Amino acid sequence: MINWWKKKGDIKGKWWKINNKIQKTIPAKYDKNKDWLMDPKGYFLIRIDNENKLIRVGYCRIIKIKNKPIHELVYEITGRTAIEVVNTLIKEDFISSLQHAADMGIELNKAEIALNNGLKYIQDGELNIVK
Repeated sequence: MINWWKKKGDIKGKWWKINNKIQKTIPAKYDKNKDWLMDPKGYFLIRIDNENKLIRVGYCRIIKIKNKPIHELVYEITGRTAIEVVNTLIKEDFISSLQHAADMGIELNKAEIALNNGLKYIQDGELNIVK
């Protein structure tokens, strides 16, 4: 298999010509248990609403009362597409880390695919597509 950007010469992009100056290939790796960091702003609960054709996201924050963590569901964000929901989360300043933003993009995309194809969606689970 030929890596298309390892070819000599420029790459013709959709809008621009791209000078091929790749210096190194870096293998991607991620350990879900070691590399994951909690976003200090909070976390999200994601579900799909097939009846209303919506992705529903609950924003949860953690407050401490007498050193005891209290989890509060404080906002619901709804949308029809992953891109509109994740951009709303960013715009509303609910996300403080790039890792969390990326993770939400992935999870919301899975939710959107499930919603549009009548599939079961479980947050952080595999999306089972059976043909």
